[in-house]
Amino acid sequence: SATTSWPPPSLTVNAEMIVDECEFAEISAMDRPLLAPIHMAALLFLGETVHARHLWRRTEERNNEILNDWWEVGKRMMEGKNVSEALDRCRQHPAPLNNYANEVAAQQPKKKNPSQQTPQEIISFLETKRWNV
Repeated sequence: SATTSWPPPSLTVNAEMIVDECEFAEISAMDRPLLAPIHMAALLFLGETVHARHLWRRTEERNNEILNDWWEVGKRMMEGKNVSEALDRCRQHPAPLNNYANEVAAQQPKKKNPSQQTPQEIISFLETKRWNV
């Protein structure tokens, strides 16, 4: 079934359904505003970077600045790089895409900066390594 509104206000309710609806709209040639960027954001929310890359390759909206910004997030995810700066650009997009950027950011694994570790954590790590050779 279709979402109750377009564009969907949030990815968190049912991102899989949003992806399905975007794919259906794409093959049906339905006119949906921001279809490719919303599709890309939903795929990235789900961690489906390979599918996002395929969407990027097949879309005719490659000159779309909004889609380019979302694809930059996808590329960084695929490369294991920090996506914060790329998501900051997406936060400048019109609603609801700006909200999607926050939702995608919340799905990203949190990496602890080694410089933020307490001395006790560092000592504990070093002691563990010393005895587990």
